[in-house]
Amino acid sequence: MKNDLDMQISEEGLRCTGQPHVLYLTKVYPYPPATAGDAVYSKGIVEALAYVCNITVICADSSAATRESPRIDWHIIGPEKSGQVGSILSRWPLIAWKNATRNFESELARLLEKRWDAIVLDNLGLVHALPRVKEYREKNPATRLVYISHEHEFPTRRAKYDSYRLNLPKRLVASRDLDKVRNSEEDLIRCCDIVTVINTSDLKPFREIAPENKYLSLMPGYNGPVVKKREINKDVLRRVLLLGGRQSEQKRQILLDWMAVAYGPLKTAGIEMVVVGDMDDSLRQILSKDYPDTQVLGFVDDLGVLISSARMGLIVDTVGGGFKMRLLSHVFQRLPIVGLGDAIDGLPTSEGQGYLGASDLHALVGLVCEVIEDVGRLNALHETAFDHCAKSYSWSTRAAAFVGAITGNTSELL
Repeated sequence: MKNDLDMQISEEGLRCTGQPHVLYLTKVYPYPPATAGDAVYSKGIVEALAYVCNITVICADSSAATRESPRIDWHIIGPEKSGQVGSILSRWPLIAWKNATRNFESELARLLEKRWDAIVLDNLGLVHALPRVKEYREKNPATRLVYISHEHEFPTRRAKYDSYRLNLPKRLVASRDLDKVRNSEEDLIRCCDIVTVINTSDLKPFREIAPENKYLSLMPGYNGPVVKKREINKDVLRRVLLLGGRQSEQKRQILLDWMAVAYGPLKTAGIEMVVVGDMDDSLRQILSKDYPDTQVLGFVDDLGVLISSARMGLIVDTVGGGFKMRLLSHVFQRLPIVGLGDAIDGLPTSEGQGYLGASDLHALVGLVCEVIEDVGRLNALHETAFDHCAKSYSWSTRAAAFVGAITGNTSELL
């Protein structure tokens, strides 16, 4: 397993005329503080494609410092729109309305004056660009339109909105936005030539929408730290980690629901919880006040020392679909995975072998207390997960499959 992009391609000749020219539309510049799973996934795709394509990216500013990217032509325009009220009268769902700024539309129009072999709409948030790129394709029928799906958006967002504690006016607004999510997602699936899936479980519902479409499995790659060997013993703290940003309302509520159920029993059992990830001050204050024995950290750039001090990582997501990018940090840094069975989806390892799953939060609390002392079982979990996943997350393989799909030279289209 290589601790890099796993690229075996020479950098000589990058951005050469023999490589396809790709215009890539994504939500925001995908570097910290943009650390959510969708940004991590987009970053991985863009960086991998840069080795095999002439890639130009247009995105909103995430306030991250611009990095040297000689292989990527970045066009970073102003920030996304703030607030929510303005989206109510828009034809676009909130996630796309925020991205549909005048600066974005102006820069996109300028870039569409050039010749592209493929145009990528990465994420539901780029549906606002669909009418303009469809018009471009009508004039340039050889250009492939690609929709990078991050999950089956409609049922996922329906579950999210159902989990929010909304008053009647806000619930009506959420219902309206959900209708726009469904229509927008179906338009993207029907209108794009190729639709990628991060998890093959999305193929069935997508095919019900567009049965004749071409689909491409685009599981994430991994280019983070890799721990070759680890042994958990009795000297490792009876500590569990909860990794992941908590900026969205959904992620915030997931954490609070877990804390309400788990804090008391785990404290009684002498099990320390550490919450790691970006969050706002109000959530940090709630955790400090209501759950004072929980260690709350912000964004941590290097998780290695922290992971080595813990016995397991918890996946407590009660809502939300798609592949959870943080699972790969658990696998390749050898942090045993214990969580809700329905939330751990897409890994090429099975429940009971590479991870332990529970049916609900109360059952998960019991499972954590049960296995926290069983270091042999915990070691077997991380070893099995690593062995089963070691060859499954190569970004170079994903990039090659993508290029094959847009050039018509692949057998991997589904």
